[in-house]
Amino acid sequence: MSTHRPPTAQQQLEFLKKIQRLFDEGGFNATYKYALLASLVELAVEMGDDTGAPLELTLNEIAEKFAELYWPQTAPFVSRQSGTHKGILAQNLGKQAAVINHLTILRRDGARTVVEARKNANWNKQIGIIATVVRNMPVNYLQNMGGGSVFFLYEPPGPRAPLVLKPGVAYNLRRFQGFIQQLVRTGWISHVRGNRDNARIIGDADDLETFMFHTNRSRLKEVSAFLREYDGAKCFYCGSRLRDTGDVDHFIPWSHYPRDTGHNFVLAHKTCNGKKRDTLAGRRHLVHWIDRNKQSGSDFRSQMEKLGFMVDWPSTQTIARWAYQQGIDVESRAWLIGNEYESVDGRYIRLLS
Repeated sequence: MSTHRPPTAQQQLEFLKKIQRLFDEGGFNATYKYALLASLVELAVEMGDDTGAPLELTLNEIAEKFAELYWPQTAPFVSRQSGTHKGILAQNLGKQAAVINHLTILRRDGARTVVEARKNANWNKQIGIIATVVRNMPVNYLQNMGGGSVFFLYEPPGPRAPLVLKPGVAYNLRRFQGFIQQLVRTGWISHVRGNRDNARIIGDADDLETFMFHTNRSRLKEVSAFLREYDGAKCFYCGSRLRDTGDVDHFIPWSHYPRDTGHNFVLAHKTCNGKKRDTLAGRRHLVHWIDRNKQSGSDFRSQMEKLGFMVDWPSTQTIARWAYQQGIDVESRAWLIGNEYESVDGRYIRLLS
């Protein structure tokens, strides 16, 4: 049995104060610190728990998250306003970030998506190099603020040692995931937009966030076509026939966990999708979603990977369990149909266990 306990309310507040200090006083001269914090949050959700225990992470695990986060930005920025390719966004105030350069090698080898990059013979080599960059740069400097260092997340790891999140940190990162990720994305976008080397590339475009962090619309159209064939031309939620293309919906809302995974996509009526919005789906929908994904086979995996999305049901299930536990903690109500909702309770978690 774990001897650790979740942080108290006061300890959680102190943690958030330090996070705020980090953004106010951290001195972000590159985007690496944003990427590291985002990576730690995602790994805490996917690999941590709510006991308050420390969480050990290898540098390669963090490097793989870096690869996922930076991959869209290794392609030239394309503004929806002009439709022209103007160059790759600068991530440093000086020369281009090394992580971008190493991922670009994989793109030049023919990888169009990060899923294809993972299958490249050079993937492990590049991840190893990126892991060294991560250790030498953001891991060492993330917790510098106000002219000193405040080691509230982790102690700097040794040359070959893993990074270990301190007791209570994984809990707090999981608990405040949405808030921290919003700070990360806002800061990252602001940094890229404020870099003078990006001025000619971005111009007055107002779709920078979409390019950096959201799935390309053309790929979602391909997902829609596949789901119509795989699940049938019907709404995942109400079961009625789709008379148009429908909407590709994130079952676990994007606002709860902003990552695209193959198992999380469902096809819905525009009306149902609009009613559900950013809420969790009700228990009967959860049962349907679990059954669909448990029955999905190699054809589902191969097609989703071909479209560029990772397919890992255990990981998606872990994220769903975390999301519904968060719902319980904040007394959320889950959407059923129309304007009908129900309380999220322990029955949801048992379905995902």
